[in-house]
Amino acid sequence: MPIECKLLRREPHVIEKCPKCGTLAPEFMRGQVQRSKRFLWVLWRRPYCAVICHGCKEIIGWESPPNK
Repeated sequence: MPIECKLLRREPHVIEKCPKCGTLAPEFMRGQVQRSKRFLWVLWRRPYCAVICHGCKEIIGWESPPNK
């Protein structure tokens, strides 16, 4: 399991309501589905952990763990 799972466990939700199905607090596999942190080898700081809805199982956004 990635370390991002533990880092995001107690953080507030980025998206409070799913825009596709309306589920409240859509948290499913938080921190486990990731993409590359960089885009076109230039942008190094983009959100890379997927926000997946528990109801419709669709990716509805991206988030990053806090920098501490």
